[in-house]
Amino acid sequence: MEHEIVADNFIFRSNQTIGAAAAEHDDIFLNECFVDNGILSILQDCSDHRCILVGRTGSGKSALIKTIREDKDHSISINPDSLSLAHIANSNVIQFFTEAGVNLNLFYRLLWRHVFCVEVLKSDLV
Repeated sequence: MEHEIVADNFIFRSNQTIGAAAAEHDDIFLNECFVDNGILSILQDCSDHRCILVGRTGSGKSALIKTIREDKDHSISINPDSLSLAHIANSNVIQFFTEAGVNLNLFYRLLWRHVFCVEVLKSDLV
């Protein structure tokens, strides 16, 4: 038996889907339903220093990233989970220097630059 819910001129049927649970997995509705609220142009402007995308779950961060990836040929997406930096965080050597009071800020800055350079080199952009 099929149920219907009517809400402000929209009819939802019990067997109907309205998209994936996460935007990064929603190839059907993302392009059709994406609304640019002005943040897209900020993210695409490399001279704009507002370069960190922050928002709550469901606020559209993944949709923005996916839209940029589809619109711009020279873009890559780096998944933090794929960087595998856990081995560095769990390193006995790093722990030794930290406990000895060594300031590792410069090391971490250079490490992040190195990791991102490697990711760019592994992409097809170069």
